[in-house]
Amino acid sequence: MQHADTPESSGSHNPDSGPPFAAFDVVVVATSLGGREALELLLEPLPADFPAPVVVVQHLDAQAPSYLPEMLARRTRLAVKFAEAGELLCPSTVYVAAPGRHLLIGPDRRCMLSDEPPVRFSRPSADPLFASAAELFGARTLAVILTGRLSDGTVGAAAIRRAGGVVLAQDPATCRAPEMPEAAIRQGLVHLVLPPEALGVALSTLVAVPGVRTLFGLDARAA
Repeated sequence: MQHADTPESSGSHNPDSGPPFAAFDVVVVATSLGGREALELLLEPLPADFPAPVVVVQHLDAQAPSYLPEMLARRTRLAVKFAEAGELLCPSTVYVAAPGRHLLIGPDRRCMLSDEPPVRFSRPSADPLFASAAELFGARTLAVILTGRLSDGTVGAAAIRRAGGVVLAQDPATCRAPEMPEAAIRQGLVHLVLPPEALGVALSTLVAVPGVRTLFGLDARAA
């Protein structure tokens, strides 16, 4: 069995304390077919000082070079990069899973890259990322499922809901491939369903504005 890459030593950051003034410690995003356009619309409204890291899994061809971070960087005020093994998650940064490797979040808030077999026919897959975020951040996890085929993200979304986190999904009517958000919606795992540009506004509000989660009835609770 091939194990995830981890740093030799963990940082001193307390995993129970999130970025200042953030209602959520992390935003995790799943997408596949049609994902670049949806990601651009999702990220565009986020302010440069967005107080949480955004961790993205898009299904990519491991045999072809990917320029997804460079393309996304043209449409967002956040820093965008491929996640590296052992890298500490920082606010105002978008971490993209590299082609051919799973991306998870370790107990010290550092990125972990794994060569474990594909999940839901994909590597990277959103389910391992979502599950690792739920385990570490619990109710302070915010997930977004965008356009894509099959059902990746649904199992991970269930873990996030059990931990008390919040799950958003792209309106299937706006998706190039609606199956991923539809699968999570059918399971009753999604709190809000919105078009991608409205999801970006929702992220900004939910993460950065105190009390909004309670106002919209999204307090921690299991599905």
